[in-house]
This record gives sequence, structure tokens and C-alpha cells, in this order.
Amino acid sequence: MKKIDIQDNFGYLLTSATNALLTHMQRAIQEQGINVPFEQLRVLMYISNNEGVKQQNICEGLSKVKPGVSRLVDGLVKKKLVEQRPDKIDRRVKNLFITKKGLEVRDQFFPVGLGELKKIEAKLGDLETEQLKQHLRSIKEIISNSLNNNE
Repeated sequence: MKKIDIQDNFGYLLTSATNALLTHMQRAIQEQGINVPFEQLRVLMYISNNEGVKQQNICEGLSKVKPGVSRLVDGLVKKKLVEQRPDKIDRRVKNLFITKKGLEVRDQFFPVGLGELKKIEAKLGDLETEQLKQHLRSIKEIISNSLNNNE
């Protein structure tokens, strides 16, 4: 079997870059005294942009599995950053809404998160940033189409 240079492998590079970004963002928010993990902040931001959203929509919107989203939402509810309200049509379903405290955390995090991303984009440059975004959209679409075709 041919020896593979794993550090030059597409999947390895993509995963490593994602992990590096998550670690970087977690450090940045901790330095600002925000005591909410980055993954919870991603869900909080999604809920704040989609008031009344259902957990299933978060799974789809953030490309995360249901058990992971449930844990993240439970943590946000426990911290009183998000509240669950029964759906008006189906009382078994819970819709998610950001609380006043959640809005405060969001407003504290947003400039930090956006600022860190803008620093990375500035170092990449406009052309490379746009190319990277397009490549990432293409990868997501390829994977999404692959999953849909297997159903």
C-alpha cells in the first residue's frame, strides 16, 4: 500500500483548519470574558437570526446532528440565554427564542467574532477569501447532493 502524506490530505487540512478556527475563536471570546462556549454562541446567533426556530431547523442550518444541537440548546436554556415556547400549531414542538440576557451575550460576542474573522480575511486577501468561500460552498453542495442522492 502506498504511504499517504496525511498532512496534505484534503480532509485532514479541512478538519485541521476548522479545529484551528474553533480554538482561535474560543480563546478570543474567553479573553473578552464571555463565558459561553463558541459552539453555543453559534447556536445562539442562529436563534437570534431566526426567532421561533425549531431545533430541527438549527440542525439543518448549522449542519449538525440532533443530539449535539439538543445538548447545545439545553445549555443555552440552562444559562437563560434562550427560552423554549410551545409551537402554536403542534404543542409537542418547542420554538426557540433568544432572551434579554441572550441578546446581551450576542451583542458582546458579535463584534469579537466578526472582528476575528475579518482579521483572518484581511491576511488572506480579498481574492483568496472569495475563492475560499466559493470552494467551501461547493464542498457543502457536493456533500449535500451526495447525501440527498443516497436517500
